[in-house]
Amino acid sequence: MNKQQTLLALLGILILGGLIVRAGNLVANVDREGTDVREMRLTSARRLSARAESPAGLAGPLAAYLGGLEEAGANPFAAFIAPLSVSPQIPANTEGVADLNPINRSGIRALVQVQKIGQTETISGFATGLDPYKAYISLFYDAGAPGSGPCACIPSNPPPAALQATCKTSNAPPINFSQMVIGYWLPLIGSSTRTLHVLKAGAADAPVPTAFAPIENIGAISIREDLQLGQPLPSAPDPNRFQLRACGRFRVDNN
Repeated sequence: MNKQQTLLALLGILILGGLIVRAGNLVANVDREGTDVREMRLTSARRLSARAESPAGLAGPLAAYLGGLEEAGANPFAAFIAPLSVSPQIPANTEGVADLNPINRSGIRALVQVQKIGQTETISGFATGLDPYKAYISLFYDAGAPGSGPCACIPSNPPPAALQATCKTSNAPPINFSQMVIGYWLPLIGSSTRTLHVLKAGAADAPVPTAFAPIENIGAISIREDLQLGQPLPSAPDPNRFQLRACGRFRVDNN
């Protein structure tokens, strides 16, 4: 082997050694990052599980589900943790949460968080128990709307004409249909667990579903099955098209 070949061989060995060291460092970093993520998820799961055991927390089956996620270190609710309390004063930037429970034994449960910054709202959620072959949409309701019972997720100012003898009428500020509509749970079909992530930032008269709803005017959140997926959204609530499947009272956090 001549000098040129020897130099080329040594250069190749040095390059190969550098690549091996670099790969080792990358693997170590990935391992550390994976451990950090697992620890964060486990911490989040513990916090939400503690909330699920409280009187105001999630009930029964979802609490058990969260417990299983805690052991696996795979909590999908990690972004929606922290117990929330109600206060009459609403700061400029705040957030709230709703725990949704099944209606008519649908089996659907969800946790939905609303974060307000100025005149914008980011709505995020995670839902379980959905029919993989059906599409679901979520709506806001005014501050007087109940989160459970026979009038769950029914507007209160005023209730629909057919329900005015059954459901209480309140003086809560009404919200229009563009303010009510949040958006669809994704993927649209094919999964029993889905997520929600929507931004609402339009004026009150903005087209459906972009209008911003003041967070203090929100009283309940629903999940409804859309029986006419693919058709344009109506300009007013249509209970025949959007069938109630889950509902929960919305609580504002001012801490």
